Amino acid sequence: MRILPAFALCMALSSSAWAGAWGTGSFENDDALDWISECTGSQGKAALAPTLEAALSADVVDASEGATVVAAAEVVAAARGKRSATLPRALSAWLERQPRAQIASLAPLAHKALARVGQPGSSELAQLWSGQQAAKWKAQMAELAARLR
Repeated sequence: MRILPAFALCMALSSSAWAGAWGTGSFENDDALDWISECTGSQGKAALAPTLEAALSADVVDASEGATVVAAAEVVAAARGKRSATLPRALSAWLERQPRAQIASLAPLAHKALARVGQPGSSELAQLWSGQQAAKWKAQMAELAARLR
């Protein structure tokens, strides 16, 4: 019997990851990948601003919202000319057709939302990444935050 590679990968995840994640990267989870179609189906900051604002208004940011905030922050960083090598092709192509200055203007909001997602007291995502891979996830979030400045 042959084990499917995706199944084997899921089985190899550490206990610190949540079910929809297969890595600590910004686009290594189901929620961020699902959000891409929402973003690419919008114009300008229509999908970005509400995603980022939701993290600031919630009592506790759930893991799904946190993952989409990270993805939205990556788009904002890319609009500022500080693109991640892991930015999906669909988002890169979408960004080329958008008013970059308008999206880049969301950097302060994205930075605040990302900071909230990184706090275990207010973020389920931060709580879920508190195990074995916590240092790697935190380092990636700090690197993203630096690209938003």
